Amino acid sequence: MVTPRLVLITDRRLMGGEAGFGDAIAAAVRELPPGAAIVQVREKDLGGAALLRLVRAAQAAAPEQRVVVNDRLDVALAAAASGVHLPEDGLDVAAVHAAIAAADGPAPCADAPPVLVGCSRHDADAASAAAAGGADLVQLGPVWSTPAKERYGAALGPGVLRETRARMDARCLLVAVGGIDSPARAGAARAAGADAIAVIRAVWTSRDPTAAALALA
Repeated sequence: MVTPRLVLITDRRLMGGEAGFGDAIAAAVRELPPGAAIVQVREKDLGGAALLRLVRAAQAAAPEQRVVVNDRLDVALAAAASGVHLPEDGLDVAAVHAAIAAADGPAPCADAPPVLVGCSRHDADAASAAAAGGADLVQLGPVWSTPAKERYGAALGPGVLRETRARMDARCLLVAVGGIDSPARAGAARAAGADAIAVIRAVWTSRDPTAAALALA
């Protein structure tokens, strides 16, 4: 399985609304290698039916990338998504793994990628604990200051990535999030131990989302 380098967190308000959602994703992933990106559908204000429509639009727009659903395990299962991403106050990682294993449906083929269970954490201790508890991916931040993460306090700095990577099982992906608005910061996150970076505005507000996503990845 290709290790993803870029997590594209959606914000339909920056992507042309529901009508432009799929086109925005298609543009962002157009030049990325298969498996290089994860599209995280994060539209917290939507009900299940509307969210499911967007997840399916994302899957159609990025068939060679993984699409995960923020928080809503029920929608992820209904869409046969590539995974679910849990907020810090969300469901327990182990419980979600058990629910996915128990879900009805056809057995995946032998070479199908595993269903990812990711989670967000905001300090090294919590991130390390989540990895030990079975998370496949931990999104850690804010590494740099960003409006979307102000409620979580001051930026942690790239050193937290180095500390966390040293304490985490190598099989768990460490994703840096927060203020990663340039290839230089993406490179700094990678040098500090991140496997991938997560972005919102750096791609969706770019004049050229295709080039922005490729440069960040």
